[in-house]
Amino acid sequence: MTTKSRMPGAQRRGLIVEAALAEFAELGYEAASVGRVAAAGGVSRTVLYDHFPSKFELFKELLRTEQQALISYLSAALDSPGATEDRWRATFDAFFRFVEEQPLAWRLLYPRRPPLDQDAAHAYRQQRDESNRILADLLAADARRAGLEPQTVRARAVFAMHRDALIAAARWWANHADVAREEIVEAAMAALWTGFGGLQPSG
Repeated sequence: MTTKSRMPGAQRRGLIVEAALAEFAELGYEAASVGRVAAAGGVSRTVLYDHFPSKFELFKELLRTEQQALISYLSAALDSPGATEDRWRATFDAFFRFVEEQPLAWRLLYPRRPPLDQDAAHAYRQQRDESNRILADLLAADARRAGLEPQTVRARAVFAMHRDALIAAARWWANHADVAREEIVEAAMAALWTGFGGLQPSG
């Protein structure tokens, strides 16, 4: 007589997270259903709640893991050697590669309408603020080379403009599937590097 093997807890958790990503990214926080997530993950509600005690806790875990994934894409490019211009091109490419390769994660992290639920909205803002802080730290060396002290209003404003422009470009790209990633990267360089590069000290 054979016994049915029990799925390891880490594997069950992974299936839940994978199913939840699709649910939250496609429907948003309010419309997402824990029951549908459990069914799509092949587990019972009880098992899901063993791993995540609430819908909110599951949402927070998704935000955390997908933000980490995005930061991993960007940090590898920002830490690369070479000229600042080459590093920024690689960083823009990494951002759009994340959008291209991880579309559900992109939609979760940058929804057109953030959650209305107060706790979920707060978690969303916290995760976004932490992500911005990490990216600002990664950009600090390049900012100083351009004559921008990272903590100044001017530097923070430049960073915010670059960030929001990339998000807007990614949303435009989503509606223009015929545009290659290389083209959108070059467009970002034309719009964003030109301004930042103009801050670089001459000589």
